[in-house]
Amino acid sequence: MRHTGWIIYPRYTASHSDNAFGWLAQEAAAFDIDLKVVFIEDISIAYGQTTAAIYIGNQCISELPSFVIIRTYDTTVSRYFERLGILVINSATSMELCKNKMLTHEILHDNGLPTPLTVYREGGEYNYSELSSFFGGPTFIVKQIDGAKGENVFLVSDAKAMNAAIGKCGGRCLCQQFVATSYGRDVRVWVIGGKVAGAVLRYSETSFLSNFSQGGNVDAIDLPSDASELAVHSATAVGAKFAGIDLLFTSDGFTVNEINGNAGFRTLSRIGINDIPHKLFAYIKEMLH
Repeated sequence: MRHTGWIIYPRYTASHSDNAFGWLAQEAAAFDIDLKVVFIEDISIAYGQTTAAIYIGNQCISELPSFVIIRTYDTTVSRYFERLGILVINSATSMELCKNKMLTHEILHDNGLPTPLTVYREGGEYNYSELSSFFGGPTFIVKQIDGAKGENVFLVSDAKAMNAAIGKCGGRCLCQQFVATSYGRDVRVWVIGGKVAGAVLRYSETSFLSNFSQGGNVDAIDLPSDASELAVHSATAVGAKFAGIDLLFTSDGFTVNEINGNAGFRTLSRIGINDIPHKLFAYIKEMLH
């Protein structure tokens, strides 16, 4: 049986030379899936007492897709499809838990999964002396609560730096234990349908941040079994069917730094691995049967 699917992006991705639209459509076609790229800015959702409809531009869509892959954190669109029983990857709830990093740590804690000590205070009224005492040392991380790609993440060691970082985050931030054993390196693990689909070591020789988007490097890694299990359990905890799990190195294993519900997969191409889309559509095909 042939299926149709939408993959929904923000429009700015259309200008990226590596947006992978053609690659994704080709991989989908191998599983008898017709994949349509839709930009979130072109979608309108309409609700009324007797009306529930979705539009692309001014066209009301009557033939809905078999599934939707959300490549943005707009949960209003996700919920429209979910209420109709259409498969959405990832669900609105899952994306909300991934987008808000404090909610991520709450879920990880509730599931007994290791994560750095993380502190949130409403309104961003942080006191450096209190926090340095709380973290047991002068150095800790300040990061935007809903940031991505390593943007607005700061390593601070005094009150001035902390206040500057909070300002750059617009006050919407959290403070987190600095895991010195993982300085400039982490592991990104992709999980699809409860299974590890790929992993890389990310590292930087010049920064505490290892994100590829922040100038970091990538290398192949023989993923230890405890890291694999931790990544899968983390994705399951937030309900993510397709996720990128960022693990930090500790003195006795790994701890979960973040869960990305809108994970890119081009980084794997840097080490010659290009099968994430193939694995994703294989999983979707299985889910639709």
